[in-house]
Amino acid sequence: MSLKRVLFVDDEQRVLDAIQRMLRPYRGELEMAFASSGEEALRLFAENKFDIIVSDIRMPRMDGAELLGRIKKDYPDTIRFALSGQSDQETWMRSLGSAHQFISKPCNAETLRAAIIQA
Repeated sequence: MSLKRVLFVDDEQRVLDAIQRMLRPYRGELEMAFASSGEEALRLFAENKFDIIVSDIRMPRMDGAELLGRIKKDYPDTIRFALSGQSDQETWMRSLGSAHQFISKPCNAETLRAAIIQA
């Protein structure tokens, strides 16, 4: 199995830290990078190739739905996950056109890893 390059995006550093801790046992399967904004994520994409992006939906300035839409347009081969604690219908509908899958926060490491590996 090849190493999957995954970019996680969330405006809350504690969430990114928790994801990093949670997925540490899977470092042999996942090469992980982290961004705290949509703008930072786009800069990282311009410099690196990622197989998968996992983005929070509710973020200031550029929200996750907009970010995933831009990734879909500019990097169509990238698998896109929307990760959100806000599972209301409006949030879900906004991300639906740009995300391959919607994952509710909080989620455990195995759920997140399984979704990424299956992709």
